Amino acid sequence: MNANELADALQETEPYYSTDYKLFDKAATMLRQQQAEIEALKNKIKSYENLGNMMLDELLEKAQEK
Repeated sequence: MNANELADALQETEPYYSTDYKLFDKAATMLRQQQAEIEALKNKIKSYENLGNMMLDELLEKAQEK
């Protein structure tokens, strides 16, 4: 379960367990923001991996030319 799914679950159960629905909404919003940050970091990591692979390929090509 990721943070977005947990946020959805919180909002679905809020009427049954709490009269303070605003607290559930705040928690759900924070979870969604965290999931967005996680996805952004995953994409950043992939970018660095791709860059690293490109640099490695370039170094291997240069080494083969020698």
